[in-house]
Amino acid sequence: MPVGAPCRRDGKMERLEIRDYSVNRAAAAMIKDAMRRADELSIRVSRSVCGATLVDMGLECPGGWEAGRIFVEAGLGGLGRATFGTFPLVTRHSSPVTLPSINVWVDDPVIATVASQAGDWKLGDGEFAAIGSGPARAIAHQDRWSTRADYTDRADEVVVQLQTTSAPDDGLCLRVAEACGVRPENVYVVFAPTGCIVGSIQVASRTVEQVMVKLLVHGFDTRSDTVRFGFGIAPVAPVSHDEGEAMGRANDCLIYGGATMLYVDTDDESIEAVIGNLCFDVHAGELWGLPFARIFERFGRNWFQVPHLVDSPARVTINNVRTGRTFSGGQINVEVLRQSLLVGRD
Repeated sequence: MPVGAPCRRDGKMERLEIRDYSVNRAAAAMIKDAMRRADELSIRVSRSVCGATLVDMGLECPGGWEAGRIFVEAGLGGLGRATFGTFPLVTRHSSPVTLPSINVWVDDPVIATVASQAGDWKLGDGEFAAIGSGPARAIAHQDRWSTRADYTDRADEVVVQLQTTSAPDDGLCLRVAEACGVRPENVYVVFAPTGCIVGSIQVASRTVEQVMVKLLVHGFDTRSDTVRFGFGIAPVAPVSHDEGEAMGRANDCLIYGGATMLYVDTDDESIEAVIGNLCFDVHAGELWGLPFARIFERFGRNWFQVPHLVDSPARVTINNVRTGRTFSGGQINVEVLRQSLLVGRD
């Protein structure tokens, strides 16, 4: 039985207690397995001067689909699965195009995404500053979301993930070690730029994460016994080695193409109060219809300067398992996706 799944005790359905579950132990096991298969996965493993393990999944190596899957599942701390599918891009005036998609299936989205996967730990400065995500956040609590999950992990080894254009230096590794209270040699830094296949995959995998963060913003009860399960799908952007272009494409896949479904146990009124306020179409204002690359330029190509409400999902569906009712909001914008992702003749 998966951790966090419902179980029957004394004739009643209850949630398994998962507070003793370690997202870092689960992620570290995945990363160690990937390291043993580095050649197969086309990834590169090295050590920093301080002894931290550096796992490059796309900066100075090709990476690949399987490396991308591992990056995603490690980021979810073992509480989710990633699979690949297809995303038909059909517009009124152009021939249909089929893009790959990344689908995520998440148990306990609160811990898997708010405490672990969410990318909000600022570990650098300036243009394309390193964005920290992954299970180490659940110990360090150095960003605005990780403390909102009512979960603190305890582990001797930690995994931090970076969306970055440069290999992490000793200063970053030591900072993570200190924040997590572990020895530097017990830090695993997994990284890739946006402009590689793993980068495209991991950004597109953040569909459930986006919705969970927006629920927090709008005051929805995000306890684990309220938000039970999540599913998300988004197209995987074509690769560009221009990091600005790659950031634009990957984020367009989320804000204009990502769709998420949550399964919650609450009253219908709580869902009705937020469902119309979660998605990018209501937060965008004058930015609606602009490719993210142009939005990114407007804010100095610095992720931490972009208003956080811009990072909102395209479409959300919420199933209330208590009442059986289902609610939806938002919209997919295929015209912007086509403008952003495809170049040239059909």
